[in-house]
Amino acid sequence: MNVHDRSTTDDAFHEWLLSDHPEARAERDYRRRASYEYERGQAAAVLAWVDKINALAEVPQTMRELADSMGPLADKSAQHAEIAFAEPDDLYVARLRDDFENYMLVSGKSPANDYGYPEHLTGPAAASYPPPPEPGTDSIEPGG
Repeated sequence: MNVHDRSTTDDAFHEWLLSDHPEARAERDYRRRASYEYERGQAAAVLAWVDKINALAEVPQTMRELADSMGPLADKSAQHAEIAFAEPDDLYVARLRDDFENYMLVSGKSPANDYGYPEHLTGPAAASYPPPPEPGTDSIEPGG
C-alpha cells in the first residue's frame, strides 16, 4: 500500500493516519522523517547563504543585515525540527488526535457536534481497518 502522496485534507484519511494501524504508524514515521529532513535542509541552505554573504567583502550593508537576521532564524528552525522529530509517536498522536477532535467539532463536520476519535482505530483492533478509499473512488486498494 502506498499512501505517501495521500493528502491529509481528506478527513477520513487524516483520521486513519492517526490510528494505531501499523501501516498508519509507518506512514507517520515516513512523513515525520521527510518533514524533518526538509526543515533541516532548508535551515542548512540558509546558513550556507549567510556564511557566503559574511565571507564576501563587497556586499551591500542591507544584504549583510539580512544575513545577520536570517542566521538566528535558521538556527531556530533547525532546533524546532530537532524537537519536533524527537517527540515520541504516542505523544505526537495523542496531541494530533486532540487537535483533530477539536477541528471536527469547530468545523461542524460532526453531525451531532459530539465527535470523539473512533475507538475502533485505537489499539490492536485498528489493524483491521485499512485506509479509506481516496475520494472519488469506490473501493479500497487491493490487498488493503
